[in-house]
Amino acid sequence: MVMHFSKISNFYVHVKWFTDSFEWDPLPFSRIVTPSFLFWLAFTVLMLWLACAVSGPISRARPILRIHTWLCRMKQHTQLILRTGLGIGLLLQLFSGSYLAPEFTIKSMWIVLGLFIAAACLANTKTLKVSGAILFLLYIQASLEYGVFHALDYLMYVGIVYCLFVYDTPFMRTAPAVLYICMGFSLSWLAMEKLTMPALACSVMGSYGLPTFGFTLEQFVLISAFVEIGLAWAFIMGIMNRFTALLVTGIFFMTSLVFGHIEVIGHTIIHTLLILFVIEGTGGLRTPVEFHRKPILRYLFVTVNFCLFLFVLMPLYIWMGKAW
Repeated sequence: MVMHFSKISNFYVHVKWFTDSFEWDPLPFSRIVTPSFLFWLAFTVLMLWLACAVSGPISRARPILRIHTWLCRMKQHTQLILRTGLGIGLLLQLFSGSYLAPEFTIKSMWIVLGLFIAAACLANTKTLKVSGAILFLLYIQASLEYGVFHALDYLMYVGIVYCLFVYDTPFMRTAPAVLYICMGFSLSWLAMEKLTMPALACSVMGSYGLPTFGFTLEQFVLISAFVEIGLAWAFIMGIMNRFTALLVTGIFFMTSLVFGHIEVIGHTIIHTLLILFVIEGTGGLRTPVEFHRKPILRYLFVTVNFCLFLFVLMPLYIWMGKAW
């Protein structure tokens, strides 16, 4: 099989599944940090504090313990769920003429064969590494053809590749943590688009006439960005993982009702991962938020690192958006 990797890296921006325009540049940092930005930043931090404070008492409540016990019994099926959901997602992409995401179009036969073989190899646990290797090559192809800047939207595939490679090895217990980090970074990178290029999201919302619940389009996009990055940080820190996964999959389900089959194709694999998160919880590993026992130290740890994460990621996104 001969693979052809494009040498052209164009500037593409995320979830342009619903617009044909790619002539958008990130705003400068000085135009992003406004009083509204700071207000919603403070509100997001407050919500993270609240999540840290209630996560312990809620997890010890008897009804929640029963649910957690039932979900823990489902862990033996997580690999089957991953393989099934991933296989369905890859076949949907193949039939729609795309790979990894709706905007990555199939332009060569090796991608068609790769998607088919990757989906087929998921049927047997002994060939999972073949599927993982093909997915990794497809991710490299997307990075070379569409640019690393755009491929970072889908860093979750790197986590999936890791899971497929470590199956039935001593490193298998680390798979949930890697998936959480990769999914969290993907959501954060998508949130950066809304923060740095709000006009793009506004144009899509305006075209579809979506409700803004009393907010202006600009305010609603800003709020959506902080919701997205707040949920992403909850995944990375291990704050109420199961509830967060349910919330995210609910949001994606609602967007699928609005945007239709393109969202279904784009989010099938993501929904699969979120189902795994609901079942796995923290995955049995110590989460970053548990590094400190005292509540005040936990709040400071989450807040300081969230702000550092945000104010490092945002300039990086702006720089890469202009450079690519």
